Amino acid sequence: MFFFLSKFLPLFCYPLGLTCGLMVGAIVVLKRWPRGARGVLGLAVLVLWGSSTPWAAQGVVGSLERPYWAYAAVEQLPSAEAIVILGGATAQAQSPRVYPEVLEAGDRLFQGARLYGAGKAPWVVLSGGRVQWPVSDPVREAGSPLGPVPSIDAEAVDMATLLRGMGVPDRVMLLELRSLNTYQNALYTAQLLRERGIREILLVTSAFHMARAQATFQGQGLTVIPAPTDFRVQEGESGRLTWQQWVLNLLPDVENQGLLTLGLKEWLGIWVYRARGWL
Repeated sequence: MFFFLSKFLPLFCYPLGLTCGLMVGAIVVLKRWPRGARGVLGLAVLVLWGSSTPWAAQGVVGSLERPYWAYAAVEQLPSAEAIVILGGATAQAQSPRVYPEVLEAGDRLFQGARLYGAGKAPWVVLSGGRVQWPVSDPVREAGSPLGPVPSIDAEAVDMATLLRGMGVPDRVMLLELRSLNTYQNALYTAQLLRERGIREILLVTSAFHMARAQATFQGQGLTVIPAPTDFRVQEGESGRLTWQQWVLNLLPDVENQGLLTLGLKEWLGIWVYRARGWL
């Protein structure tokens, strides 16, 4: 139930869900409170429009990514005992797909392959199960010695298939097949690494997700070197603009709203993880 609620309830905090909620509220009170309904409807428009501008999106996501700009270059990163790549980067081979495909976060795989190719670590750990409903409570499972049942349909298997095509040999890949969220990524990966006496890792995930992921893995007693990728905001994007760019930036764009939602989701995840003592 915790896993379901963690996916369901935040939807009403994000711009689109909040806008829909406000619009439904305006309809409900329209006859009895027409002036208030107009105010609520106006607020819904402001939320929808404001969340669809690049300034809001780049500001929120940039606040998560900026601390990791200095870690972007593989050549400048130190060596470690293992490279850990987090899931969320692939789509499974489900009809009409014949092969696993990379999603927008697929840069995680390319970054991991670069690190291995540069000789930064002898092991590549792929961490990610796959959600199948109904899902048991990951908090309760995290406290059990077994946790969720490993699945051969896990995302880690898809990542291994794709990395194999990038030249990473099977003999160096370790697969963690149970995790369904970042906390479980850290918990089960740490167990796998401790069995091999590995304590220092290069952690590969999207830059906006790195703060939460790094703190969660460190909470499992690992020494974590961030190796971020999949940057969504570029340096200088909010610099001096022409008047044409100003006009275009005032217009709503669904991609900006999606980016803002991504950032808000990550900040919410950080706050929840802190509240639960996972960071």
